Amino acid sequence: MTSSGPRIAIIGAGPAGLMLARLLTQNSISVTIYEREQSANCRSQGGTLDLHEGSGQYAMQEAGLFDEFLKYARYEGDDLVMADKTAVPLLDFRGENRQGETRPEIDRRDLRRILLDSVPADCIKWDHALHAANPDGTLEFQTGKIEGPFDLIIGADGGRSSIRPLLTDVKPFYSGVAGFELKIADVEARYPAIAAFVGRGSYYCWSDGKAIQAQRLGDKSLRVYVWSTKPETWAIDLHVKTPSTAVLKDILLQEFSDWSPVLQGWIKAADDDRRPWTLYMLPTDFQWDHRPRFTLIGDAAHLMTPFSGEGVNAAFLDAVELARMIVTKNGTRSPADLDAAVVAYESALFPRAHRTMEGTADNKRLFFRADAPLGFVVKIQKLMQGWGTGKAETDKAEANGSNGVACS
Repeated sequence: MTSSGPRIAIIGAGPAGLMLARLLTQNSISVTIYEREQSANCRSQGGTLDLHEGSGQYAMQEAGLFDEFLKYARYEGDDLVMADKTAVPLLDFRGENRQGETRPEIDRRDLRRILLDSVPADCIKWDHALHAANPDGTLEFQTGKIEGPFDLIIGADGGRSSIRPLLTDVKPFYSGVAGFELKIADVEARYPAIAAFVGRGSYYCWSDGKAIQAQRLGDKSLRVYVWSTKPETWAIDLHVKTPSTAVLKDILLQEFSDWSPVLQGWIKAADDDRRPWTLYMLPTDFQWDHRPRFTLIGDAAHLMTPFSGEGVNAAFLDAVELARMIVTKNGTRSPADLDAAVVAYESALFPRAHRTMEGTADNKRLFFRADAPLGFVVKIQKLMQGWGTGKAETDKAEANGSNGVACS
């Protein structure tokens, strides 16, 4: 984009914002990303995620980053076991048992590094916490600084988006599920029995409206996620009131006192690192009335629980589709053309996002029923009966969607 072209701002340097910036700058369209964090390395990026063929992997290909992705991708990380509180496998997708599309894992830290390295360093303004976005396209930051006006401001700023309130009064609501993320560093050397039991990928156990999940990471650690259907403030209150991780683990062990000793052992082995999670979601039919100058991508547009592994994948597809509309509809020619591109993007986004959100909500319901994971197992068995018989690839995707359910 020339300096006389429309000005585009992206709020948030997460996966969605960085992917969009990469796709636009690839097409000589300049953007400015505003990120509240002070630097790229100021906090942990969490665990691991899987990239799906038709969304996450497709976006990496469109962005010219697929070869770089392959350097960090762990295809063995796609292994998945699902069990109940006895830890006895009910679904086993390991090695030759894997079916459907391949969904290699990548650590979030590595994915973010790939994306950061792919955009001009000077297009990201760190330590820019947004105070307000104004209808005239100006941005006010918490330091008092004002920038703009912009012709398009894209909210890629997650579940607590500062841009979403300009488009709708709808707010995320508590999903009913909260929990903790724990970590076991260097698990193979320190706890070889745990490493062998979990295997190369993920091991997820559900019963009684609760879950214990384990995920292998590329840094040789194991992430353990403990979930329960509790009041909204349960996890954060417990985190604040229990500074000792040893005491916190004792409380969690009481919560899972009738679960397999193998699963309890994952909690016992966890290091001092812990993070509370309270999971929020938007209504599955969420959308907004178009407003010139503003739009949303990623969690800002379709916040879901992590129980289908769709978050980053859906966000990447948002970025691909918005960038494509801006490029193919000559969005750089004038603000009016840019707005027309956004209208086209939103028209395609809403039905796609609704399907993904509904599928994720259904998974959450099945995973946290009293008889879980029986309902989900039956669902997958029915889907598997059609595999290889010409049924839609989306059926396989729905089954494999369980890989990545841990929050990361």
